Amino acid sequence: MFASLGRKRTDEVFACGEMLAKVRGKSPSQEVFERWSKQACRLTRRGAGNYIAVHNNLRAHRKVLVDCSVPAAAMYALAGAEVETVASVVADLKAGKRPTVREIRALVSGDTQSAQPDPADIAGADGLRALARAKAQNGVPILVERLKGVLGDIQAALQPHFEGKNVAKGALVAKLEHPARRARSELENLALFVEPNSRSSETWRVHPAVFPHGSPWEAVSQVLFKLGGREEWPDANDLGTWLVTDVVPAIEFAVGAKPSKGISTE
Repeated sequence: MFASLGRKRTDEVFACGEMLAKVRGKSPSQEVFERWSKQACRLTRRGAGNYIAVHNNLRAHRKVLVDCSVPAAAMYALAGAEVETVASVVADLKAGKRPTVREIRALVSGDTQSAQPDPADIAGADGLRALARAKAQNGVPILVERLKGVLGDIQAALQPHFEGKNVAKGALVAKLEHPARRARSELENLALFVEPNSRSSETWRVHPAVFPHGSPWEAVSQVLFKLGGREEWPDANDLGTWLVTDVVPAIEFAVGAKPSKGISTE
């Protein structure tokens, strides 16, 4: 549910935080809660903590924050602030001001002198570079977490393969098709520029460039393309072998995981 929503609206952040806080309150231990949130919601410990902190520390100001569509990253920073700082930011919002995430973080840390301009306010090539850095800082963790989720689903689905049985193709397609499509789009957006279509004389028609031929990242892109279209998947009899030999190594490379010696069945 959490991964499928992508970047969340302000009200969704509060709703997710409220739900997670209730589950944590009913969990026998923090360890059990963290294991559940990772498996059920694909959330890291920090990710779950951010949602809960927003619910616990900012719910008194929920209406103002929702009405002002405050970004999730800004609320995560604000949730760790002192009561006086929160009140100050909320007062600014009510007055029509819109502090940036960087400005809020500076207020929370007390280091207001080091607050830098928002990348969107910087002109020229420096501004473009700042925007590109900000996109990478925000986007890379999102993509890596999505790919880790895909990898986990594949490894779980491969258990029958190592018992001499077919992988449940239909169930795995339903889990992976859309996340794989999104992951490939995110990968291209983060890593590739655009180029004209070589098959068209209309140079204004552009598409993402391609990774170097034979490179590991080309393999990642191709694997995600195939995962994102069920018509590209092998027959059930060959699916397990394809996942083990082509798909898992490519995604392990993409997330920086140590290559499997076979696949763990834990």
